Amino acid sequence: MTNDELKKAAYDLGFARAYILPPPDFKPLESRERIVWNTDDFPMARASLLLVRAYTPFAEDERIPAYYVNSNLSYHASVALAKKLEAEGLFCLRCELPIKQLAVKYGIGVQVKSSLVAIPPFGTRMAFQSMLLGEPFTPEEYPKVCDSLCASCKKCEQACPAHAISEKGLDVTKCMRYYMDGADYPEWVYGIQKTHMGCEICQAVCPRNAAVGFAEPSEELVRAFDINALAEGNTKPARLLVGKNFTGRGKLQKEALKFLERDGAPKEGE
Repeated sequence: MTNDELKKAAYDLGFARAYILPPPDFKPLESRERIVWNTDDFPMARASLLLVRAYTPFAEDERIPAYYVNSNLSYHASVALAKKLEAEGLFCLRCELPIKQLAVKYGIGVQVKSSLVAIPPFGTRMAFQSMLLGEPFTPEEYPKVCDSLCASCKKCEQACPAHAISEKGLDVTKCMRYYMDGADYPEWVYGIQKTHMGCEICQAVCPRNAAVGFAEPSEELVRAFDINALAEGNTKPARLLVGKNFTGRGKLQKEALKFLERDGAPKEGE
């Protein structure tokens, strides 16, 4: 299989981009055990594969998380791609690579104030998957992205309800998403949370995402994320769509109950 054949296989599975970069060879900016930061333990690795699934977000007042729906789809697509490579006897390892650092180092994207990575023409509206590749794949070079928009823009700073973004970038200890990996959040997070499982406020106001637009959730999604059904504990349909690993221990039900407590039940037709 050639590089081009690999990329075509990725596109056929719904990915918008497949970047074949050198393996990571630098120290981490943060410590997370499940991330592969260098390839000392994988001498057969010849390249990093960064897979990009672009998505169109839902309207700002929609509680359904477009990102997590697409992240779940990207996960299953990456599993299918890995199985295809393994069936051909090729080395690949699905793992969490330092995507932000790789993207910035090799110029395929820029890290913005909110700490997310922006890649034209998708802005920051992407779900990433990554893996290590062995022979016969070889790293490629890509045109470098030049973007200095953050230097003159303060929209995400002004929009963040937690005041987690400044000219210096993101203070993760103030970002509500930092506290949302578990099933229970601090009360101040529930107080300003707008979407299930995460926050997309900074992305909604970023000029890089203006051309991406907004989409309407499918009827299946609307039914799965019915606020009253979630509050009653009927979370299985939603969990299947966004990924069970992200929604354990009653996470969606607790969010729904807090939304109802804070905002009341939606009016008929909403």
